[in-house]
Amino acid sequence: MRYVDPVHEGPADPTVVWNPWARAWWMFYTSRRANVLGLPGVSWVHGTPVGIATSADGFAWDHLGHAVIDVPEPTLWAPEVVVHEGLGHMFLTVVPGVFTDWEADRSIVHLVSDDLRHWREPRRLELSSSRVIDACVHQLEDGTWRLWYNDEPSGKRTFFADSPDLRSWTDRGQAVGEQPGEGPNVFRWRGSYWMVVDVWDGPGRLTARTTR
Repeated sequence: MRYVDPVHEGPADPTVVWNPWARAWWMFYTSRRANVLGLPGVSWVHGTPVGIATSADGFAWDHLGHAVIDVPEPTLWAPEVVVHEGLGHMFLTVVPGVFTDWEADRSIVHLVSDDLRHWREPRRLELSSSRVIDACVHQLEDGTWRLWYNDEPSGKRTFFADSPDLRSWTDRGQAVGEQPGEGPNVFRWRGSYWMVVDVWDGPGRLTARTTR
């Protein structure tokens, strides 16, 4: 499968979820401005909306447009989306501007939606620092939720937080030893939890057999 964003040609950080209202698979992604020439520094990865593509079978994808997100900041990265009890939840990295370097603050914001297109009620999560990115959310066996993310001031280690309801979160600190990386992705398979992390030389892999 290959998908190219027809607007900016730089899709990144995809997450795929079944949209029960549209009865289709939806892919959310960072729409990096790869085809905008002459931008200084790394400003081409700022000023980025969240793109949406749709598919009936998970293989052929069509561009749908951009998510309508109720935040004033212009730079939106790495959308993580889950649907639970008839409501969509997005955990989004938000950057307060367009910058030529990587030094700006960034936070993870929670939003909700009734259709996965329009997102409202932004709430900033209180996590380990003022520079956190790349949320991944997964429901644990006991019904609670866990969020993994990248804490940049720590040397880009993976941290985590827990929630009973996807709304109130308690930060738990560092999750993974001294291995730096970003973009953690967690899933459950054959009795274990698996985490795949971008370590800038292909993906790194970790497993865990317990939820706590």
